[in-house]
Amino acid sequence: MQIRPLNSTDVDTYAAPLSELGAATFTDSFGHLYTPEDLAAFVAKNHSETAHRRIIQSSDYKTWVAVDNNRLFGYLTLCPNDLPCDPPQENAIELGRLYIRQRQQGLGLGQTLLDSAIDYAREAGYQAMVLSVWAENFGGHRFYQRNGFEKIGEYQFPVGNHLDDEWIMRRYL
Repeated sequence: MQIRPLNSTDVDTYAAPLSELGAATFTDSFGHLYTPEDLAAFVAKNHSETAHRRIIQSSDYKTWVAVDNNRLFGYLTLCPNDLPCDPPQENAIELGRLYIRQRQQGLGLGQTLLDSAIDYAREAGYQAMVLSVWAENFGGHRFYQRNGFEKIGEYQFPVGNHLDDEWIMRRYL
């Protein structure tokens, strides 16, 4: 398994596989919580190939992939922090997405991707990393807490017209 960062030249190779993986992972994990209309609206906005092309080509985003034999098994994306942190988190980067194919969960890929992102954020001079996680994603809470994240707030995250209760978590770097 290879973990590697993407750059803008990877857009044609990875936009479609990231779209497929993001949509499948989100739907498999959380799709049962939403109406078909809310789920479809969220996936169309956040996991389209166009959305992933924009992310890969943006200098404001940084994505790492876990690949083996040209097959994508997971990815992590860092982005500018736009979480409603109170107080605002100065010099923080947001862990926007960490998705692993269901069959590969529990094999350490998420940890390896997160370690790569933390190393990058430190080297880039960020002081903290923040993220949001569904309030009832107890496995996610445990994973992030094991990695030094602590809950610092809550907010509501829109999935279509549905609002999810989310935790905001932070780790100092």
